[in-house]
Amino acid sequence: MLDFKNARLIEELGTTEAGAQFLMEIAASIDNFSTEVREALVRIENKLTSIDDNTVEPERLDDAQYEGLIRRVLVSTAGTAVQGPNISVPKGFDTVIRMRRHSGTPNGYVALSEHNVSSTGMRSELQDNDSLSLKVSNWSKIWFDADSNTTAFELIAER
Repeated sequence: MLDFKNARLIEELGTTEAGAQFLMEIAASIDNFSTEVREALVRIENKLTSIDDNTVEPERLDDAQYEGLIRRVLVSTAGTAVQGPNISVPKGFDTVIRMRRHSGTPNGYVALSEHNVSSTGMRSELQDNDSLSLKVSNWSKIWFDADSNTTAFELIAER
């Protein structure tokens, strides 16, 4: 918290060319630091999402039957492709992909490779609550991207 005495010192510092330059350097350092913190938080969120997606699936016994599977994939940063979780889809199940939420432009993209999800002619485009159905053996074969940060997709395996 800045008190009157410290505010007065900063004001006096800004009256000289060297002092003003020093204050500009401090402001630039604060701006760079906040950018680094934001980028680090995005990396942490992506890692936590990856860990969650890879540890949630329970172990199945040979005689266990699947009724269905549901997972969420989050595109945290627009323009950065995200791979689906490494979860096998049981035989006889289709995968339904539904775009759920976004924070801005409502365009989301789905493709079967990291390269194709960023290529206009090689991907499917979805908007809120749009869905498409695919037959894949593992959700890690599906890639996601979006025009807005924090765009969520649902993966649903159903008979």
